[in-house]
Amino acid sequence: PRLKISSLIVLFQNPRKSLKRLWGFLWRLGLLDIITLLTRSKIQVMRMKEDLEKYLSHYLILPHSYLDVVAAQHLDILNALPHVEPETGQTLHTLVLAQNAQQVLELGTCLGYSTIWLATALRMTGGKLLTVEKDEDLYWQARKNIERAGLQDVVEMVCADAAELLPYLHREYDIIFQDSRKNLYVPLLEECIRLVRPKGLIIADDTLLAVTNRYATIRSAVDAYNQKVFSDSRLSSVLIPVGDGLTVSVKI
Repeated sequence: PRLKISSLIVLFQNPRKSLKRLWGFLWRLGLLDIITLLTRSKIQVMRMKEDLEKYLSHYLILPHSYLDVVAAQHLDILNALPHVEPETGQTLHTLVLAQNAQQVLELGTCLGYSTIWLATALRMTGGKLLTVEKDEDLYWQARKNIERAGLQDVVEMVCADAAELLPYLHREYDIIFQDSRKNLYVPLLEECIRLVRPKGLIIADDTLLAVTNRYATIRSAVDAYNQKVFSDSRLSSVLIPVGDGLTVSVKI
């Protein structure tokens, strides 16, 4: 069936009457069946996602009770971005243990949520964490959180711009967790490669934002980082679809 121009004119002149005719037209085309099918499919995907989240949460074990306190703070504190997802934190925690890491560098402390995940694992390995935060207000709040969590003996905190600090660091790190501003991921990569030990890990957070983020500048910055590490012969990389994405690169 064809929708005539005269029908479109009537649609604007008498919307209520024409809407019924348009509905019938769509029905004859079979579009209603397609719309119904798509709606049902979308509902099924949403339900499956909810089921997956429930299943994953069943196996999510928080290593420290103070994580819940920190998780709630970003809603009330200016400049505090959302923290890493709990499953991302659990992945970081597990990688620290798997590496038996002794020295870990974190770029972007924020409120200290990921810091606590890393530090609780480092307490088990006997290691230390150096975490860097540029924002002074976030630095002091994170410092309070680390102290209240009783992890100040594991964590050394620095309030500085990572781009300015990294050239002055000379210690080898087992793991570097990159969670600073996304436009710094590529510029800081060479310093991260220099600082991480052979067979050590460079872990970048939010690397699926190259697809999911609404801002073109963030998408392009993250995509540029992924392209950079995957094309670098000094690294072996994998993008893990956990949280907003983790790109894990091993220094060969």
